[in-house]
Order: sequence, then C-alpha cells, then structure tokens
Amino acid sequence: MKFHSIATVLFLCGSLATNAASLTAKMDSAHIGMGRQTAVHLTLTQPKDQDFELQVEKDSTGKVDVVKLKQADTLKNNDGSLEIKQDVIITSFDSGSCVVPPFKYVNIKTGETLTSEPLALEVNNDIEIKLDEAGQPDSTSVKDIKEIMTLGFDWGKFFTILLIILLIAVLGFLGWKYGWPFIQKKLAKKKEGISVFDEPEIILPIDVVAINKLDEIKAKRIWKDSSRIKEYYTDVTETLREYFCGRFNISAMEMTSDEILDELKYKTEAMPIIPELKSILSKADMAKFAKAIPTEEDCEMSLANAYLIISRTKPVSTEPAQDKKAKKEEASSAIISNSNNI
Repeated sequence: MKFHSIATVLFLCGSLATNAASLTAKMDSAHIGMGRQTAVHLTLTQPKDQDFELQVEKDSTGKVDVVKLKQADTLKNNDGSLEIKQDVIITSFDSGSCVVPPFKYVNIKTGETLTSEPLALEVNNDIEIKLDEAGQPDSTSVKDIKEIMTLGFDWGKFFTILLIILLIAVLGFLGWKYGWPFIQKKLAKKKEGISVFDEPEIILPIDVVAINKLDEIKAKRIWKDSSRIKEYYTDVTETLREYFCGRFNISAMEMTSDEILDELKYKTEAMPIIPELKSILSKADMAKFAKAIPTEEDCEMSLANAYLIISRTKPVSTEPAQDKKAKKEEASSAIISNSNNI
C-alpha cells in the first residue's frame, strides 16, 4: 500500500514536470568590444496546448541595446512538448561591466510569465588612441568600429530615372508640337471674341426639319402593323403640330384638331392645305380616340398629304427667281416621288 502511494506521487510529479514550461538564456560571448554585437540564445520549452509570446523590455540602465530579434525556430520533442529557440542580437556602447536584463515570455491564455536569468556582460574599450609628439590624439589611430560599406551600382534605380527622363522629354516634345499651336490658336480666337471650343450651331429651316421627321416615319413603315396605327398617326400629327408652331406662330401642340383648323383658316398661306390637313386630323382622331383602324391606303395617303402640306406652306426664301423656280420644280418632283414610293 505504501509502495503504491509513493509511485502515485512520483507519477504526478513527473506529469507536472512534463507539463511545466521552462526558459533558458545563453550568450555567445560575455566579452565584447564597444559597439560590437553578440547573440543571446533563448530556449523555451512548453506544452503543445500553451502559447507564449516574447516581450522585450528596454534596459533601465540604458547600457544594453537590442539590435534585432531573429525568427523563432520551433521543434517538437518526443514527449509532445514544443521547444522554441530564438536569438536576440544585443550590443553596448558603454565600456565596463553591465547586466543584460532578463527576457520574458508571457502565456497569452493564462498570463503566466517566464523570466530568464540576467546575464553578465563585459564591454571592452578596444579603441586604442595613440598620441603624437605634441601629446595630441593621432588621427590615424582613430578608426570606425566597422569598415565603410561600399554599395554596388543600382541598375534598377538608374533605369527608372532614365525612363522618367525619357517620358518627360516625349511629353515636352508633344506639348511643343501640338499643344503650343493649339494655345496660340486659342489666344488668337479669344482676341477676336470667338471661343475655340464653340462650334457654329447649324439651324435647319423648319420645313427641312419636318421633312426629315416624315422621312424617318416613312422609313419605319409602322402602319403595316395594325397594332401600331395609333403610334403612326401620333408621329405624323406631332410633326405637323411642331411645324405649325414655327411656321404660323400658333400653339398647335396644345390645341385640338378643330382649334388648329380654326386658327389656320384665317392664314392666307395655310388656306390651300386645309382639306388635306382636315383629312389627316380626322383619320388620326378616329385612330387615337375611336380605336378605328384605317387601311394601309389611308395611312399612305395621310403621309403623302403631310409632305404636300409642308411643301405648299414652307417659308419663301429670298433667293433669285431662277433658283426659286428650279427648287420649286425639285420639290414637285420630290412630292411625286414620295407619293409613288409609299
């Protein structure tokens, strides 16, 4: 019975020792020259289910400086524990004896802290200063702690600068070749009161605008589809209404068909086209409001009458009589051609 109790205690102690974390610190050399560097080798042994983090604190005496923390190396032991090795590079610029402060690992989960033993470091002033005959320091005896490093030529930086210079040169040439003449032209136009960016607005005569719209309607030929008859007559009447607004200065867009006819019958230029207009408006009202479906022949005749209305009422130009006669003949030929093509 006593033997079993002792065995149990030893087993528990062994388990606790296995699960406990430990930290050791060793230094490459305890003697260095002033400004030289040495490495402190830290070895942390921990259970695999724990996670420690190194925390480096600044030396309160200011004698020891940490130069670099090297990458940690983790190994797995046979018993399942982890062994983490990490090197810390230190230096000192104060000669004499000093103490390397302890390094601490903190358990992220439990907050447990492992602290290494402080290490003694001896810093030697190995700079020998010789005196000349006058008792002054000999400049030849004072040397840098480390040799001056010579850097190789940076070809990447060289080509980058060269590329920037070439780019600036190309942009400068393009600016001189194309930009400067443009600026000169702009300044010249500005003196004349003309903006370089303002292009003259081309205003077509109202009859030309109306004819162009009728040509678009004719090209679509939507009257062939009986379900789009209403859309077709809407396009034709809207074109005529816009034309009447500009030609006879009436608010045709807001008027009913009867109101448009009443207004135009008092206009001398519009009297010849009243029958054709009345026919178009009548068929349009029937298609739009009475849901009547005019025949294809009626639709084609309405379009031909629209061409005729604009041709007969278009504004009279101030061209010579000979030119007006020639254009009148061209207009008549165009009307006959449009009627034949529909």
